[in-house]
Amino acid sequence: MHNFRTGDLIAKLHPVEQTPIQIGIIIEHDAHEFLVKWTSYDKVFFMEKEEDIFRELNNSLLLGITRVRRTSRGPEISLLNSNYKDGRLYKSRKTAQIGGAPNEWSPNRR
Repeated sequence: MHNFRTGDLIAKLHPVEQTPIQIGIIIEHDAHEFLVKWTSYDKVFFMEKEEDIFRELNNSLLLGITRVRRTSRGPEISLLNSNYKDGRLYKSRKTAQIGGAPNEWSPNRR
């Protein structure tokens, strides 16, 4: 399994089609496991259009927090986007300047 870390955007993949059926963010990690806060899911796959009860169940069960052990052989999880570059936390130049440093972009700049 990939070395997922806090802040990574991940997806649980469909077992046959290999398309995302759940998308979430790693909110905590250590050497043995990580916690995922699921943020969205495939409404067709989880039958939300069938009856109203599915929407309620899906929101309460599929959008929760899940603990995943790194050694588990459960559903395939794929990295969609990482906050890390070359092993270090990646901060864009814009993000680093938000704390009060002047920004390069200005609406009056031509």
